[in-house]
Amino acid sequence: MAKYAYVRAMQKGQSLSGQIQAVTQFGVPKTNIITDEQPGVRSRYGELLQILKKGDLLVIKSLAALNDGYENIACEWQRIAEVIGADICVLDLPAIDTRICDDRKVIISAVTQMLNYCAEKERAHSALQAKGIRHARQRGVKFGRPPKKYSEEFIATVAKYAEGRISLEEALAATNMKQSSFYYHKHKLEVSGVVPVRAVGVSSLAKQGNANA
Repeated sequence: MAKYAYVRAMQKGQSLSGQIQAVTQFGVPKTNIITDEQPGVRSRYGELLQILKKGDLLVIKSLAALNDGYENIACEWQRIAEVIGADICVLDLPAIDTRICDDRKVIISAVTQMLNYCAEKERAHSALQAKGIRHARQRGVKFGRPPKKYSEEFIATVAKYAEGRISLEEALAATNMKQSSFYYHKHKLEVSGVVPVRAVGVSSLAKQGNANA
């Protein structure tokens, strides 16, 4: 019987050191610890499934290591415990260990039923949430950040710049903004029709024309 462990990142920037330490203390050789360090990426998990055999032991810190969402976790649980025939030990939930019963089918079935029940509740919650959002939108409720409110002074400054009456340096000084931020909010005002769209180079061409005249 070989002993393996699977460790993966659940969110961006998550360190795997805690999970690795836990499975190492359980007695899994470092060479048999399979890791996926990027959230949502389970490329090495596929390698694990290829080497796991009947009678082997897979150690995981939590059930979430198997996949995202109860339905997917249930599928992986059945794949490993029933199809492949390997044992599973969940460190965070000592009762979930296919080795603790004389008939391993008992614990496998119990965990499968529990995961399927949670998956059904998860689907019902998602459907209820989606229905609530749909009804809220029908009532005119808007989600996300509220639109930024601009002062009259800011709008006037952007309008002056758009009309070519002040330079970019003067506009930045008046609004106390960086160039990128100023252009971002200027664009929002242009899209909403609050200020006219400035034609790049118009004022400079006009000045050149007056000079040549």
